[in-house]
Amino acid sequence: METPSPHTTGPRSGARAEGNARELPPDFAKRIAQKVVFTLERERDPDEALEKIAKLCLRNLAGPERARTFIDMIDVNLDNDDTARAAALTWVSIVFGREDEPAYENMVNDILDAMIFDHQQLVRPNYMMEGRRKSFSFYARNIGEVFIAMMAYKNELYEIASQIFSIMIRKEVQLENAAKEKRTGAKRITLTEREEKPKVGKKLFDDVVDYIHARGEQKTDTLNQQNPNEFIAALADRMRGTRRYVIQDIMTKQAAEKKKEAEKELSERLASAEEIILARSAFKKSLRLFWEEKRYNIKYLAVEKVRVTLHVLGIIIGILYFLAGYLGLAGISWWAGLVVFAGMFVFSRFIASRQGFHGFYPENVSRELEVVLGSMTPTLRKMSKEQMDAFMVRQVKDSENNNLLPILPEFFKYVFAIMPDRKNVIITGDEIGEVMQNLEMDIARVVRTSMRGI
Repeated sequence: METPSPHTTGPRSGARAEGNARELPPDFAKRIAQKVVFTLERERDPDEALEKIAKLCLRNLAGPERARTFIDMIDVNLDNDDTARAAALTWVSIVFGREDEPAYENMVNDILDAMIFDHQQLVRPNYMMEGRRKSFSFYARNIGEVFIAMMAYKNELYEIASQIFSIMIRKEVQLENAAKEKRTGAKRITLTEREEKPKVGKKLFDDVVDYIHARGEQKTDTLNQQNPNEFIAALADRMRGTRRYVIQDIMTKQAAEKKKEAEKELSERLASAEEIILARSAFKKSLRLFWEEKRYNIKYLAVEKVRVTLHVLGIIIGILYFLAGYLGLAGISWWAGLVVFAGMFVFSRFIASRQGFHGFYPENVSRELEVVLGSMTPTLRKMSKEQMDAFMVRQVKDSENNNLLPILPEFFKYVFAIMPDRKNVIITGDEIGEVMQNLEMDIARVVRTSMRGI
């Protein structure tokens, strides 16, 4: 059942409603109220009377432009205690009719839409209850008195009151959710859309319950005095229970819908089987590159120690020979010392330089590692915990990774540490920890199995 928002309810009761209202006599609502009373008095069969009243209302008061005329007609009968039963049975008749005829369903929706919209916009002044410094919405009094009249006539009619009250709650909650979505920008507001903010903060269904509760109160003069309105207080309690049940049902359905949408969104974001298969080879390649990159500093330092040693040793030997030749020590002539010095200088300057040892240095694979990781991380970002567990199990069992299993957990941490935009990763931090634990246990299991084979 779709519930129109205040922005659809307002215009439906705007210019078109005013045009149709001018066609009606000023006392039209009063005439219909009298016909309802006459029908109840004339017909002996209650079911036939309700059927005639329903048809009378449908014929004369159906449509959103006549919804407020129906409210006025109910108000006319509520002004007199003798005709309050007629107001209650009028509602009963159209609610009974909605089970078989969609036109009655639309009529009930139009009436409640009009009441909710006018309540929010404070179209009519509030009602001040006698003997109490409390004011209530005109519409809370209208529908509240109808519920009280139903209970006064027959207690079984609470089922009808509960249906009306439940529809009212669902409509107001839906309107509130729609307003929240617009405020958060979830729905796009067009320039032609007219937004009418509620002028009252209290919900109509809350005001109805408070009105009935206030009607059920009685200031007693003695302790033994009985409250004649005790059935009204009981009605307020039952309606509070109905309100809790309906709101809980709404919240449960909303939670289920959000969960369903989240699961659908997650399934659309998850990595496909083709992407996972393509990521396996990239993961293995990046793991080998990570191992090479991890050993790069060690190899580089080893080569650099040899180069620096030769460089310094060449300079020292050249200087010693030059001094020995210059001083004529050990039978070394000055020109021999000069030649050795020049040779050692060339050796240190060119052969023992960084350019000379370029072929001995390890290859820096950091750039290639970044490229391979860049092709693989988008797939890892879209993996769920189950997909990640299965992916890592395959990497552990891959024979090509046997020699690199000790660094596999470290590489796994490294990948998620450098991964850009980690907020959009599907897997959570706790789930990553669980994957790490499973990975370490799988590696230990494979290592134990391979050692037994040896």
